[in-house]
Amino acid sequence: MSLREGDLKNVVLKKLSIDEFEPKTGDARNVLVLGFQVTESNVGEDLYGFLNGAVVEVRDIEVSPNPNEDGYYMVFVEMDRKEGVVESIKTLLRDTERLAGKLAWEARTYLNDDYLPLSENEIYEYIIADPANYVPREEFESQRAAKIEEEKRLEEAAAAEAAALDNTNKILEFLRDSNLLQAGVNEGQLVLQDSRNVIALELVDFGPSSDVMLEHGIKESAIKFDFDKVLFGKLKGMLGEMAALPIDEYIVIYNPAKQDNILIAKAI
Repeated sequence: MSLREGDLKNVVLKKLSIDEFEPKTGDARNVLVLGFQVTESNVGEDLYGFLNGAVVEVRDIEVSPNPNEDGYYMVFVEMDRKEGVVESIKTLLRDTERLAGKLAWEARTYLNDDYLPLSENEIYEYIIADPANYVPREEFESQRAAKIEEEKRLEEAAAAEAAALDNTNKILEFLRDSNLLQAGVNEGQLVLQDSRNVIALELVDFGPSSDVMLEHGIKESAIKFDFDKVLFGKLKGMLGEMAALPIDEYIVIYNPAKQDNILIAKAI
């Protein structure tokens, strides 16, 4: 007697097994094992007969002779591990729903411990379609940890680069009130240019004056009197309405009219 739509409703479970069992038709590297769970042995036989007539190419289908530890019978479908196998699984599930009704399919693989919904992307990270990528769980977890660490490193590097660019733009905006023709920040150096001179300084910090001075232990009372008069003479011409003070080993550049942010540098 042929099965009709809805005949297997409420007897096929939504929980699937992928690659948790060894295949019988070849090496696990080349053969994917999809496992359905059903409530009764005869249901397994019905599903077996239905899947044997499916349009998806499979290597073998088998019903477990005994129930698993949860009391359910398994229907194992062995398929070639290759490009497109995930789509083949989805086709089998759509076909099965003609008999079992719509199911919120979940899967667990040999690479993860929890059932994950097939409607979300996370599970597909654990379904290995390429035989070349089939590895023991320990190796997979090591590779995954390394990948996550690399992604984190790249994200942090991108964030640092974006922050550096933002800080550079703020510095250039800060220096707009000067007589500079050009200014730039490159690899930790602040390069200043007016119509007569070019000066390169080591950029130390930039930000709100009280915060930056506290961060570097700078006190106005520590102004140096044996400073490089040639350097500060050039800076005076470059900075115009702005000013530079020699404090300890630092050059503190600020705008007397605003006194909000300061720039800390060192002579090179």
